[in-house]
Amino acid sequence: MAFDVLSFLAGIAAGGITGALAMILHGLEKTADLQERLRRVTQEVERIRNASSDSTSSDSNQKAQATELRRELEDIHEEIRRMYKRSTH
Repeated sequence: MAFDVLSFLAGIAAGGITGALAMILHGLEKTADLQERLRRVTQEVERIRNASSDSTSSDSNQKAQATELRRELEDIHEEIRRMYKRSTH
């Protein structure tokens, strides 16, 4: 009987620990995804900057790309803000 109770309590503790670790892992994965997006966008911005400094005229395609990248950076920044708000509450 005592072994059954101890086994039950150990199972509950193990489930709680597993759940907590899963939440931490999910947060880390989300952070890694954001970092990957940020790295990709940063590389794209550098590519556009290099291309625009090499050309003498402003290309509308480059302006559209720059606008899209700026929007994506704003989305990433907003998501990071939301993550910080969740972690402080």
